[in-house]
Amino acid sequence: MTTSLEENAIEESTTEENTTEENTREERSVKDRHSRREWRGVTLGLSALALTSLIGAPLRAQDQQGGQTQAQTQAQAQAQAQAQVGLHGSHTRAANPVVQRLIENSSLHFLAGEESFKDGNFDRARREYDRAIDIILESGLDVRTDPHLRQHYETIVENIFQRQMTLLVTAPTSVDPEGDSGRGFGTQAFSPSPLDELARIDLTTEETKGATAEQARESVVAAHLDFGFKPNALIQSYINYYQGRGRGTMEQGLRRSGRFMAMSRKIFKEEGVPQDLVWLCQVESAWLPNARSWAAAVGLWQFIAGTGTRFGLQIDSWVDERSSFEKATRASARYLRFLADRYDGNWELAMAAYNTGEGRIDAAIAKSGYADFWEIYERGLIPRETRNYVPNILATIIIAKNPQRFGFAVDPEPSLTYDYVKVNNLVDLKLVADATDASPDLIEALNPELKRGVTPPSSEYLLRVPAGKGRELHRALARIPVEKRASWRMMTANAGDNFETIARRTGLSADLLEEVNGGTIPTDRKIVVPVNGRVRNVVLTSARNDNDDEEQPVRRGAASKRDGATSARSGKVITYRVRRGETLGDIAGKYNTSVGTLTTLNGIGRGSRLRIGQALKVPVR
Repeated sequence: MTTSLEENAIEESTTEENTTEENTREERSVKDRHSRREWRGVTLGLSALALTSLIGAPLRAQDQQGGQTQAQTQAQAQAQAQAQVGLHGSHTRAANPVVQRLIENSSLHFLAGEESFKDGNFDRARREYDRAIDIILESGLDVRTDPHLRQHYETIVENIFQRQMTLLVTAPTSVDPEGDSGRGFGTQAFSPSPLDELARIDLTTEETKGATAEQARESVVAAHLDFGFKPNALIQSYINYYQGRGRGTMEQGLRRSGRFMAMSRKIFKEEGVPQDLVWLCQVESAWLPNARSWAAAVGLWQFIAGTGTRFGLQIDSWVDERSSFEKATRASARYLRFLADRYDGNWELAMAAYNTGEGRIDAAIAKSGYADFWEIYERGLIPRETRNYVPNILATIIIAKNPQRFGFAVDPEPSLTYDYVKVNNLVDLKLVADATDASPDLIEALNPELKRGVTPPSSEYLLRVPAGKGRELHRALARIPVEKRASWRMMTANAGDNFETIARRTGLSADLLEEVNGGTIPTDRKIVVPVNGRVRNVVLTSARNDNDDEEQPVRRGAASKRDGATSARSGKVITYRVRRGETLGDIAGKYNTSVGTLTTLNGIGRGSRLRIGQALKVPVR
């Protein structure tokens, strides 16, 4: 993994400002402010009244900014009345006044988002929708334990999803540099987070029988961990679970972890967080940058929008840095460091708060009088998901540190390596794929935080491209006017091609092609195609030379990924049997093809859930 955002970056823009460094200073100031807060759990005594005032605080702060017009006040009163009725049309109020207040505050933001959506202000609508969800998730209440709160939450999530689907259907295919183009919610594809399954795990009698704290202690000693915690029999029970029916999940995580392990350990070390805690990522996302949970948490480290922005991640209509590799990892390390400082270095409590929020852990400690995870666990003061979460992570870390001891023999995938090209304007990722001889799926996978398939306008972005391809992209972009980089494309000319033959394939005039390419076909045979996103497919499938294997982002140890190519090159297709836990992305990566190719070849959708043993057609060399 490239060791920093600036290392090996190729300067494409003329701007000298180092916005990454400024963001780093700002993020560190957030950490410093929070780390000075000392934990006094026993005397905290969170009451329902205090919780209610906390929930209402964002609304009051918003109301104080510049005052309100009479029309705004009337609109808010109307929204308040509708919120009290309930978004699902029920006039039944929640029995718990704290829950009712929470529903009303969330509804106000959701209804404000609806108004913005109707007005066509999709960016503002997204912010209001995010706030409607964050108010609930940050409250410290378990959504699934109160029927009114759960119904409200499921209603707004479903409505927001429907709005997003509406935009994806109606949004234009081209990007307007000056406007929003109607895609304020983004076009990212997501995979389910393993957290959704975690809450449903019930350990069997076989898994818990005979499990003792002493066994867990022996496993901890053998693992040589870089942080301490109290061994518990439940940890051993989860070790038993992963050695049995959870084996496929563990093997998948051990394999995928290689992609991001070196990067994650480096960043955790820099932030003063135990490096072994990087395995939290396996339970959070199964090492998938596009993982999304039921609670709208996103990315490798599963940030909700509110916590993500709190720790310096940019979330807007162009970029969602919760899906970034490096920035989200650093934000996660800083959040864990903040939580550990809050709980006097107790990493079990820090992990529990990472999962369920510090407000809920604060309340549990205040109610029990013990700043101890296992005490609040035994007293049933935390949600089921969190009860499973901490011992699950500890078991995962113990196994991952010494997999052979527990019967696992898995070779991790090689680290992702790539070049950076610094841009400060709109660049379509399809153009990047053309210029670097990579598939669009690969470029999107290297830049998962980009929500709309283009880099953001008027702001600096470090674009990831396959290793060794950075200078090629830099040269290609220099040939295309800045204002055309979101629409023009490139293709690789075949041997013997001239502008006449290329014109016939692209539907453009030979004179125009000759003009924009300086009158000659370059030595690298890259031809600028001055058209919009509706360029003919021939541009994406033009012939390439025999050095195509060099286009992958993994420089070393990638033999397992290079034994396949597209069916367009060889015509050979094999039948592949799906293994436990595999996704289309995993299979595409093994055979150097794209998810799009697999879905087309097999007549399935991108979001299709694969079955163990399912037969898939896969193109190979």
